[in-house]
Amino acid sequence: MAASDGGCSLPVEVFIQNLTDEASELLGLKKFDEAIVCLRVARELSEYHLGDVAILSVSTLLLSCLVEKLYFETQNDGIKNMIEEGMIVFNQMKILAGKADYDSVVKVYSDLGDAALKKETVADLLSSLVYTKHQAIIYSSSSSSVPAARLFCTRSIRHTLAKKRSGKAGGFGGETLKLQSGIHEIKGLDDAIDLFSYMVRSRPLPCVVDFCKLLGVVVRMERPDVVISLHRKMEMRRIPCNIYSFTILIKCFCSCSKLPFALSTFGKLTKLGFHPTLVTFTTLLHGLCVEERVSEALRFFHQICKPNVVTFTTLMNGLCREGRVVEAVALLDRMVEDGLQPNQITYGTIVDGMCKMGDTVSALNLLRKMEEVSRIKPNVVIYSAVIDGLWKDGRRSDAQNVFSEMQEKGVFPNLFTYNCMIVGFCSSGRWSEAQRLLQEMFERKINPDVVTFSGLINALVKEGKFFEAEELYYEMLQRGIIPNTITYNSMIDGFSKQNRLDAAEHMFYLMATKGCSPDVITFSILIDGYCRAKRVDDGMEILHEMSRRGLVANTITYTTLIHGFCQVGNLNTALDLLQEMISSGVCPNVVTCNTLLDGLCNNGKLKDALEMFKAMQKSKMDLDASHPFNDVEPDVQTYNILICGLINEGKFSEAEELYEEMPHRGLVPNTITYNSVIDGLCKQSRLDEATQMFDSMGSKGFSPDVVTFTTLINGYCKVGRVDDGLEVFCEMGRRGIVANAITYRTLIHGFCQVGNINGALDIFQEMISSGVYPDTITIRNMLTGLCSKEELERAVAMLEDLQMSVGMSIQ
Repeated sequence: MAASDGGCSLPVEVFIQNLTDEASELLGLKKFDEAIVCLRVARELSEYHLGDVAILSVSTLLLSCLVEKLYFETQNDGIKNMIEEGMIVFNQMKILAGKADYDSVVKVYSDLGDAALKKETVADLLSSLVYTKHQAIIYSSSSSSVPAARLFCTRSIRHTLAKKRSGKAGGFGGETLKLQSGIHEIKGLDDAIDLFSYMVRSRPLPCVVDFCKLLGVVVRMERPDVVISLHRKMEMRRIPCNIYSFTILIKCFCSCSKLPFALSTFGKLTKLGFHPTLVTFTTLLHGLCVEERVSEALRFFHQICKPNVVTFTTLMNGLCREGRVVEAVALLDRMVEDGLQPNQITYGTIVDGMCKMGDTVSALNLLRKMEEVSRIKPNVVIYSAVIDGLWKDGRRSDAQNVFSEMQEKGVFPNLFTYNCMIVGFCSSGRWSEAQRLLQEMFERKINPDVVTFSGLINALVKEGKFFEAEELYYEMLQRGIIPNTITYNSMIDGFSKQNRLDAAEHMFYLMATKGCSPDVITFSILIDGYCRAKRVDDGMEILHEMSRRGLVANTITYTTLIHGFCQVGNLNTALDLLQEMISSGVCPNVVTCNTLLDGLCNNGKLKDALEMFKAMQKSKMDLDASHPFNDVEPDVQTYNILICGLINEGKFSEAEELYEEMPHRGLVPNTITYNSVIDGLCKQSRLDEATQMFDSMGSKGFSPDVVTFTTLINGYCKVGRVDDGLEVFCEMGRRGIVANAITYRTLIHGFCQVGNINGALDIFQEMISSGVYPDTITIRNMLTGLCSKEELERAVAMLEDLQMSVGMSIQ
């Protein structure tokens, strides 16, 4: 280098400019020592010949060069020398702090604060060096990105130095960084993205560990899509990735339900020579299990040399979610054999899986083993799972015992626990205990949610306590709890059962205004309400409304409407609905078929009913998937309907044939079956056989009900054997079965038929004393009997007694 060219002297400023240009080129080639020599000469010349502006320009470039070399320096001595030179330059730049052309650097220094300048520590110096290096980026960018730049500029170099001092590889993410550095100061996604942008533009690039830490921050923001995008940019810029960055990427693909990409990434990292860590395997196992690909997860699991508790638990959870609890338990046993101690989450996973499969016995045993053998205290989540499972398994007292036990052991119920208990009490008709728990929740400052109220409202509606359900609904609204579809469905069901269809329809349309769309259940409930009220045309209109809203009616919807049309005797429309149902791809079930069979029998279409019954049997034999009754097998109810229909038509032999066929079909007759057959025998005056069948019911595990007794009493009375009928009536009382109005009416009519008016009056008086009110037919029978015996005065007295005793107004 020379100050002259061709004998002509160059102006000093031009020579200095040539030096700085050459230094810039050398810096780009990573020839730091040569660049520093050029800049030292340029700075000395600037001090003697030029003003502060030139000194500032050269000093800034020299600082940049020092920083670049620092990144690549490996010897502590070299770092020390550069620090000493940097301090000299730093002090000189502080002297120039008031110059107008130096405002941008001064502003950066002032941001550091006076304390930082006074300390003049190595960390302060290096922070200032990096600030100076990046001043153009900071002050040419928008103000919103300045913090992100500063995060990188102020922190990276000091942690590089800290790492080098400890003899470890430098990086953006040392332990101090986690607590104090830039990544810890990220406030939101924009900060993270800005910081990533500066990192990828920095030279030299931060190490991959720093990028992994930044990606981890974004993962915790629950933005896996952004992480995938950032990782792709890293690969496009050929930023080296490591096993940790690939593991993060796999996790994000799994979170986005992009399992094929996760598997592809796993294959890619192995091809690149990376060895998957336990975290990598566990992450992939979790993704496979979430996507219900547990068998594939098992294959990966067998590749792991030493799985840990988390790995085992992840796979157990996947197995339990698929109902493969036995395999999960086997995995638990292997885990213990491998010397690993199951933790609370491990046990909770298995216990929950057992409860969901209905194996509450094993769940309770494991709960005890957890406490007594492993000495692990179950938490509220585990207890709640057990309580929920016990209620669903019908083990009510055990559920209550566990609920009490957990509190005795210092584990207090949470909202879910209370909901399990309240719904359990409600489903078993124990409303008062559910209400007590609701009050307990209030006392413990546990606010009930929509599940709590919906469970209570639904239970009240089923119990017929519509007024209480409505009160609870309004209390729910007052507490600011927004009803969900289940709540609305229960209320609509309640209104329908009260025949308050206008209120039901109002709530139906209210749902949409509250952002809660009616579902198929909602429509089915409303259709059922209209059918109960014999307003089948309105029910049909609701079915059409379903279609207009894009909802597909299900089997229950169609069956409900078919039942409604059968009830009003409109069999043609009922059959049309069956055809529409089949053509829409909705398969009828046995309830649908039984509904139609019952409708046909009750409307004098026994022949059609029998043909349909044969079609049901044929579909099972043909195994034809296109058959309208494919997979619909006649059940006990089917046979009961047909036996009753045949008996009502006087076809006793055909009814008996069906009855005898039942065991061959694997069907066990129930009480309703016996009642129909006994009725048929009585109608044929085969009372001995009827009595024999009546007596055999107990030996076959069935108890006669009020219908059975009344049927047999009626059979005896019709043939004039009223004393036998009375004996059956007395036996009924001895068994604790309460006679109804039909029973009394049958017996009274029998006594009147044989002219035993006194006996009829005795039965009539007992009827009144038992709190069973006589109907018009019973009163007419009594009056007819009295008048036939010219007992007019007694007839009048009886009427007067009725008016006084039961308040009946008789015309």
